[in-house]
Amino acid sequence: MKNLDNFDDSVITESKDILEQLRDIVLQLKAVPNNHIDVSNLDNIEQDLQNILPQLQFALLNAQEEKNWQQVNKLREAVRECKDTLNSVRAAIIRATIIGINPSNIAEMQKILQEIKSNSQTQSQVEYIVYVLRFMRKLFM
Repeated sequence: MKNLDNFDDSVITESKDILEQLRDIVLQLKAVPNNHIDVSNLDNIEQDLQNILPQLQFALLNAQEEKNWQQVNKLREAVRECKDTLNSVRAAIIRATIIGINPSNIAEMQKILQEIKSNSQTQSQVEYIVYVLRFMRKLFM
């Protein structure tokens, strides 16, 4: 049985790839004109989250096969957060609303972008993925 000390490099790579994709989403959000997210932005975000979800599910499957239950629990939470965030984005698309981003959320996005760069340990990467997804879901509620 593998433990956190001798994680497979693929797990680290998967987490880094997912964090990079989340970073790209946050950059998109941060770059919206007049701090207003419109339906076309939401469509892009929905597509990006749809691409992230299977990656999280695959990482979860790998952790289950390795019987790494601590990682399984964290990845289950990440999968759940991704699904919830996707549902929030889809609801916003259906409402066809423009979502305003307040200054505190812009500051939070800047913090996220800086922390993604410095985040290097797999265990904290999965926790950070959950954190970013929760933040994004909060924007769309």
